[in-house]
Amino acid sequence: MLAIPESELAKIDWDDRAFVKERLSLLPAKAQKILFARYKTISNKQVRNTDLRELVDGLTAKLTVSPETLSLSMSEDELREEAENLVDAVLSIHRAMMGNEQETLSSLTALCRSYGITPPEEKKYTLEGRLKRMSDKSWWLRKLRRALRANIETTMRHLGEVNRCKAIYCSDETLTARAAQKFHQTEYLSNTVMTNQHGQSFSLLELSQKGVSDPKIRKTELMVRARGFEELANELGHVATFLTITCPSKYHRSYAATGDDNPKWQGYTPAEAQTYLNENWKLVRAKLQREDVRFYGFRVVEPQHDGTPHWHLLLFVEPRHYDTLINIMREYAMREDGDENGADKHRFTEVKIDPNKGSATGYIAKYISKNIDGENLEAGVYGEDPKCAAARVDAWAACWSIRQFQQLGGCSVTVWRELRRLKAMMGESKLVTEIHEAADKGCWKTFTDLMGGVFCKRTEQAIAPHYELAVDTATGVVKTSMYSEEELLKVLKGISTGGKTIITRTNEWHLS
Repeated sequence: MLAIPESELAKIDWDDRAFVKERLSLLPAKAQKILFARYKTISNKQVRNTDLRELVDGLTAKLTVSPETLSLSMSEDELREEAENLVDAVLSIHRAMMGNEQETLSSLTALCRSYGITPPEEKKYTLEGRLKRMSDKSWWLRKLRRALRANIETTMRHLGEVNRCKAIYCSDETLTARAAQKFHQTEYLSNTVMTNQHGQSFSLLELSQKGVSDPKIRKTELMVRARGFEELANELGHVATFLTITCPSKYHRSYAATGDDNPKWQGYTPAEAQTYLNENWKLVRAKLQREDVRFYGFRVVEPQHDGTPHWHLLLFVEPRHYDTLINIMREYAMREDGDENGADKHRFTEVKIDPNKGSATGYIAKYISKNIDGENLEAGVYGEDPKCAAARVDAWAACWSIRQFQQLGGCSVTVWRELRRLKAMMGESKLVTEIHEAADKGCWKTFTDLMGGVFCKRTEQAIAPHYELAVDTATGVVKTSMYSEEELLKVLKGISTGGKTIITRTNEWHLS
């Protein structure tokens, strides 16, 4: 759909109009206006048409799906219609293959990839489940929305519209889409009521506000765990460090000071930059494991002004291993383009924390707040309003499917949360009772100590999460996925210790 008014289009040469329409119509409205304004500033007919063609071709080459396949100017209604059309196409493939499941699967996989969609994983789902997912309108609609959002963001970033001078962290289009998504989610949750076997009824919104999906609870829990690690480190004599790892210049779209184009940028998206950091981290962890260097702490992933991710790590390590940890991490951070200008100063930075001068948790506190709700912060890194920045960071993370917070090492937070659901522990061993008391009081340090220590392997910790097959209590039948009876559903039910199971989730919920 063309966003340029016909009155504006009429101002350019008549024989160029069809070309301009064809080039612009499949792009987001704002992108169309930006490119059309640029087009009009070039006086030479051949030069402006060549410039538009090369710009659009260069832009679309960075997308995961061609705009001819999935128009980036699609409305929600058009997206739903496209999902229906795809289901019709899938049914046609099924009929054409005449029951040959492997050939059908191959054709449907190719169809998914043509839309920039990753097909259902073979390791995760049954053959039947994979085929049925790719035959479901709701499945396609979810995938199409995600592909559309990521490609619109890629477009706006490619055009230099995501930076501290225009739209920090993410485009305005992505921020608006995320706000609409959260509004509809809240509406759905507030209007969906669940009732348990005791006749108690709550909306899904009320239930969600009791757990870590609520931002305030999530932030509080992260701070409690970080403080617990710090207290444990002080007791054990471990050293704390705060590290920042950034990507090579070719991953960065714009300069931070001016928002101008970075000539070294090679078209990488934030998702590709995050993949680079993740792959590098795998190599670091493998090397540290070979060197028998153990550590624990937290990782926070946040965007730089142009949406390029970078990592902050609060790590605790034994003093004898500190230099080895730092040297290995610096070595791997500098392996790619390590000789480029500024890499030695910005690619990897280290602050060894002196507990006599400041709290280790204090170093990470502002990053946790900045990436959740912006509370208790005066301003962001670039002087932006912290609450507005937090909303943009949330939209950025959702768009690129980036996990913002991750605990590194330490004990199971799932066990911690399940223990906190229990009001009392009756008839259990002294150790289990004390672990429950520590969790109930919110003491991560004591909880970690009693669970086996900060370096204890998950399989050797005193308590483990307990999962069971989901069962319909009315019929006793094991629940399966909606796509295949062979995909048995497992749910978290409680904890296990010493061969004994303690159920923490006793309520059975159903729609009212």
